Amino acid sequence: MAGIGYTVSVGSLQASNKPRQGQAFVRAITSELTMDGAGGRCTLEFVPSDAALPAPGDVTTIALDGGDGSVTVFTGLVLESRAAPDVGIVTGGDVLAKLARLDVSGAYEQMSAGAIVRDLVGKAGGTPGTIEDGPKFPSYVLHRGPRALRHIQRLAEQSGFDLFTDGQGKVHFAKPKTGSADHRFVYRTQVLRTELRKPLPAIDGFEVWGEGAASSQGEAKAHWLVDDLSSIQGKAALDSTGAVRAGSTGKASREVKDGAVRSGDDASTQAKVRTAALAARPLHGFIEVLGAPSVKPGDLVEVGDIPEGHPVEALLSGEVLRVRSVRHTLNARTGFTTRMEL
Repeated sequence: MAGIGYTVSVGSLQASNKPRQGQAFVRAITSELTMDGAGGRCTLEFVPSDAALPAPGDVTTIALDGGDGSVTVFTGLVLESRAAPDVGIVTGGDVLAKLARLDVSGAYEQMSAGAIVRDLVGKAGGTPGTIEDGPKFPSYVLHRGPRALRHIQRLAEQSGFDLFTDGQGKVHFAKPKTGSADHRFVYRTQVLRTELRKPLPAIDGFEVWGEGAASSQGEAKAHWLVDDLSSIQGKAALDSTGAVRAGSTGKASREVKDGAVRSGDDASTQAKVRTAALAARPLHGFIEVLGAPSVKPGDLVEVGDIPEGHPVEALLSGEVLRVRSVRHTLNARTGFTTRMEL
């Protein structure tokens, strides 16, 4: 691991690639942040020493340096410590993992999706990053059963937002990025592996149904139940070019019934943002590159200098893609690599 930098802090235990007296030595580091699943995780393998293994709940931070400066890639808590004959292993999780274990209930009146997320993140002791407001709900109820993370993920689906943590452990709840790439990788010198696919979409649109009489009887009567729900319905679908078409039904549209939606305008908006989230993911798969610690979920990446006629040229050339998950791996066998799930 010569030339590669790392700094690890787990409770009172400190480690780096230039250990001082009393510091531990790390044999392998894996750190992952993601929009999918139960949040970010890390795994650390410590060479046995006189120091005791960190305890569950200890604060964990990992910083990596690929040659352009140290970047904090993970902040969280120890979930588990275990000892093997030749190594001590610590597994950590970020605040999303904490939210995945938090059972909540409550009711919110006239609050935005972002305000509800801020409240739930606070209940887990987390720190909000960029939290956009998204839609405003006349009434929104959280029932016990689904954990806090599932409630937030549902709010992200309703808003068409990304949900993820950054290296400092801050929670982000915001519209998908658009525009130019945040990171550019050269195929011939930086890209190690790619596996990309453009699947036939299982869903190409949404039809959203709400409830209440706000659209036909006014906001004051939003709580009324109606026989005809046609005024509280919205739909949108992707066309042949991948653009979102409001008011259209796709060949494989998904029907969504959402009691938090109380007007036709809200149903139409939700159908559009749900469909736009489909359009924001044109490719599936991963790109693995030489260590790039500054990449985080939600970032936009592009790959240049792809050999003409290469199988990935048609899929990647000129494309700007959004990272859904990023996993950094540092060990003696592979060195420092970064895998970006798209």
